[in-house]
Amino acid sequence: MGRPRNPYLTPLQLASRGYFPFLVGIVLVSGGCGALVLIQWHGLFARALGGLLVLTSVHIVVGLFPLFQRGEETDELEIELPDEWQPALAKLVRQVASDRGLDPPDVIRLHAQSPAHVYIDHNGRSILVVGGTLIAVLPQRALAGIVAHELSHFTAGDAKRLRMASHWHRVMANLEARALIHNWALWNPFVWLIRLYHQVYFLLFFASQRREEFLADSYYVDQVGEEHAATTLVLIHVLEHMPYANLANMAQNLVMFNQRVDDFFAEQARRLRAASKSEWEDALRKAMREQTQFDSTHPCLKERLKPLGVKSRDVLPLAMNLTGEPATALFANWPVVENYLSKKLLAIAQIHYGQRRQACEDIAAVMKT
Repeated sequence: MGRPRNPYLTPLQLASRGYFPFLVGIVLVSGGCGALVLIQWHGLFARALGGLLVLTSVHIVVGLFPLFQRGEETDELEIELPDEWQPALAKLVRQVASDRGLDPPDVIRLHAQSPAHVYIDHNGRSILVVGGTLIAVLPQRALAGIVAHELSHFTAGDAKRLRMASHWHRVMANLEARALIHNWALWNPFVWLIRLYHQVYFLLFFASQRREEFLADSYYVDQVGEEHAATTLVLIHVLEHMPYANLANMAQNLVMFNQRVDDFFAEQARRLRAASKSEWEDALRKAMREQTQFDSTHPCLKERLKPLGVKSRDVLPLAMNLTGEPATALFANWPVVENYLSKKLLAIAQIHYGQRRQACEDIAAVMKT
């Protein structure tokens, strides 16, 4: 499979690099025009217009403060195990990196909710995160394909660019919030120019993210082949559309009925295997009907299968009956790890459920008054 190009990367980099000079220019022009109006003209309208322009410049400068603040990086659903707990997983990751010519991660972590992702932390370390669901439902060969996909984001520089972009995203979010909170700012055309810049930037950003996924999928295919890659993609997307096997729904229902399980992900795998053929087909139809939105970071299943030249209905039987050495065997004591991940997931779900319940009770109390 050839490596797809990312035609959005260069325009995105130009938009990203030009953002700070653009804001500086807006501050100088808006502030300068405001000062000129206040000096040259008098009267209520002149004071209002000049004050609006100057105040807009001040708000833009204040909106830059998040750029100098460290964002919250703690993920309560993420854990890091000692190497002796996951020696085979570390070996598999190193082997995939060597076979595909990819950059290995500095740290491997597990996650109770996310299927898999990568990122660069504030110390500059490359972090590979693998979810409990994939470990429970996939064989080792399929997991190796997922690892190849994720590691390619390090080699291509995607993870590093995303970390740099996150700083500007905080600034953009702050400026957008300030513009909405302070209605007077919307009367300034410079504010609309900034918001237009944000819209163009994010259109490029999300389009670039989706192209990065196609590039990562090419490494996925190199590792396991088109058919196996398509099979795993179908399985992951189908799982999201099985209400009784979907991770979020399972956690919510267990919390709602005050139930506890020590092997949450094994239970999820059991429910998936127990599903009938018609239930698999129904979930696949729902997954294939999904469309990629302008703010989607990942292409929809239909678009990801197209470059592979594989039809979803052809690999559905394979997804229903995955075989091979289980990924759980990569851990020295998976039941203990799974128990810890299960407790984390259900604890967070309990907090969210309590917050939603309290909000509903507050709304009901207001309605009665």
